[in-house]
Order: sequence, then structure tokens, then C-alpha cells
Amino acid sequence: MFKKMARSQYFCGLDLGSQTIKAALVRAQDENNLELLGVFESPAIGLKEASISDLTELSQTIARTMKGVCQRVAVKPTGVHLGISADLLAFRRSSAVIPLVDTGTKIIAPSDLQKVNHQARLLGAGIDEEIVHSFEQSYKVDDVNVALNPQGLYGRKLESHFLLLTANSGRLRNMTKAVHQAGFDVHRVSLSSFAASQVALDESLKKEGCALIDIGAHMSSVLFFKNGVLGDIQFIHWGGHFVTQSIADRLSLTIDLAEEIKKTHAVAAKLTVQESSGDILVKREKGYVPIRRQSVCEAVEWEIENLLTHLETVLKGSPLYHQLNKGVVIVGGTALLPALMERIEERTNLAVSLGIATKGLQNPSIFAGAIGLAQMNYAQKKSETFNVYTTKHWAQRIWGRFEELCQEYF
Repeated sequence: MFKKMARSQYFCGLDLGSQTIKAALVRAQDENNLELLGVFESPAIGLKEASISDLTELSQTIARTMKGVCQRVAVKPTGVHLGISADLLAFRRSSAVIPLVDTGTKIIAPSDLQKVNHQARLLGAGIDEEIVHSFEQSYKVDDVNVALNPQGLYGRKLESHFLLLTANSGRLRNMTKAVHQAGFDVHRVSLSSFAASQVALDESLKKEGCALIDIGAHMSSVLFFKNGVLGDIQFIHWGGHFVTQSIADRLSLTIDLAEEIKKTHAVAAKLTVQESSGDILVKREKGYVPIRRQSVCEAVEWEIENLLTHLETVLKGSPLYHQLNKGVVIVGGTALLPALMERIEERTNLAVSLGIATKGLQNPSIFAGAIGLAQMNYAQKKSETFNVYTTKHWAQRIWGRFEELCQEYF
């Protein structure tokens, strides 16, 4: 039997990836003492190309994933912090200007910041979009004074600059509905890669300048930090599944078998003819079949070169490239590919390191997003995330269901 524990002590992160669904559960004894209780991973059944293909199957998969992460510690949280992949998001910058007074100057108050921030968010989102994250970049007072926090300064005009991540409202509602049908509330929604940065990067790295590369299944995210602020973000249409697909196509294998070969035999290094010689024994229905190691290396090298080209373009094309004093940190399943860090380091001329190291957890960078979602403090992050249709009370759930029925039949 599950015990229902206090929500203020137990937090769950649910990472909805395009290929896998991951969950992490942490216990917060205090602000600086977070204990990882467990992680769990399931194939993303019911999701196809970042869209829901079967709502019932997805809800059942979420329920199984949540049960898997909770059963060992006999804890069942009522809600989750939901993480979505870059496939669902659009990135843009937005700005707004408001007058403070008609004549003279005034001291900028918190209400002025709220007003100009609200205006920037309003202008940056489309009518069918929901803002998932809004990151303050800078403020400008009277067109001359640039400040990170202008509160208390004198001015006649205030301008704000934001970096926004938005999602289609319908797709976002469908994702949260799948979680609701699985029996859980959605406390917040975040980009999984940003959540991963909360555990993979410490404050000193963000302050001095670094980039986080989160390699997903079909899309990768590159987040740039400087002065403790997320200053730039880029999405790359490349993921670890591309390597798997290349192996499957070139060797006429199933996706599952190609994925197994990638995990056990693929390397990102450029191997010599002698190093790539020989065969790999692959288990099939009628026994073990030899596959040329060189063919596997060629399939992998083709896609690794594509990744390196994309990363070089994105990293060196960013205005923050020369300010990445602490280099690059990578997370995600493909980040574990042997020699990949060395190849990225060679191509970008930046120091590269692997993401988080958690005691008792094998390959924690795979679960960086889910762990980050679980550990992010809800109260402190409210300014970055907006309402995501959470229904916490039973009466609200009934009313929400009533509205759905009315829309369906009337």
C-alpha cells in the first residue's frame, strides 16, 4: 500500500521524452538537503513525434512509470513537476517599454517592473500559445542605463528584455490531461533541459559562463549561461535516435537491435582500419550472427559528424561563445557514448565534461532532466512558469470534466 506523504517534503519530476518517460522522486528535508529516493524509465508508448498518438496508452504509461518510481519507498505524491522536450517549444525574444511619468522622473518600484514584464510576456506570446518559461535578460532606463535590476533607480521610461519559451496551448493541455488521467496533478511545466541545468550546473559555472548540451532522442538543446542568467538557447534537430536509425538502415536491423548495438559497441572516435576490423556477434532468433565492426563504425561516424557540425555552428555562432569560461557540460543518454566528449572538445575548442554524478545511481546524466524537475523549488520558480491547468481540488476536477463533456456533446 502506498502512503500519501506531505507534498512539501516529497517532490516528483516526470520527464516526457519523445522516446522514453522518466520519473524521479526526491525528499526535501530542508532547502539544502535533497535526497534522491529513486528513478524509473519506461518506453514512451502513446507519444509519436512529440504529439500524443493515443491518450489512453500515454496515461497508462505515465501511471506505470509513477508506480515504478514510488513503489520502492512506499510514497505516492499527488502531483508532479512535468518536463517536456524541446520538440514542443518555440524560442523567441521579447521586449516592452512603458512610460513612468509624463514629466520629471520617479523611483522605479516593483509594480513598475511587474507592469513592463507583463507587457513583454503579452507581446511575446501568440494567441494560441502558452508561455512555459520567461527569462529576464536586462532592463533599460531612459534608453541609456542598462541594468539587471533597475528597482530603486530614477527614470521616466522603463524597457524590459525577455527570453521566452512558448508551447502550443492545445498540445500543452493534452500533455497535462494525460498526467491528470493517470491520477496526478501537474504543479508546473518546464523544459526538461532547463531542469537538467539546475542539477548539472552549479552557480559558479552559470556565473562565469558555460553551456549545457542536452542530447535528446530527436532534438538537442544548447543552453548558454553567463552572470547567473540564461542568456541564450538554441535547439538542434539532431538526437541519439539518429545514430540508432543509421545503424538500423545500414545493417538492415530492427530499431531495438540497433539500439542495443549502439549502447554496447558504438564509439564516437575515429577508428583506424585495424581498430575497426573484425566482427560483432549479434543475437538473433536462430542464434548469433556476425556483423562487421567497420560497418557499425561508419554508420556511427556519419551521424556524429552531423552532430559536431551542428554544435560547432550553434556554439561559435552564439554571442556568448567567447564568454564560456567554464566550457561545456553534456547530459543525456548519447552523452555516454565513448569518445564523444573528446570529439566535441576538439571541434569547439572548449573544455567538455559530463553532467551530474549521483551516488548510488548508474549513469545519472540520463535522468538529469527528471532529477532536476524533482529538485526545482516550486515557490522560487513561479516567476518563470505560468498556469498549466492544474486541478487540485475534487470539485475543480468534477467541474473540469463537466466542461469537457459540454464541449464534446454541445
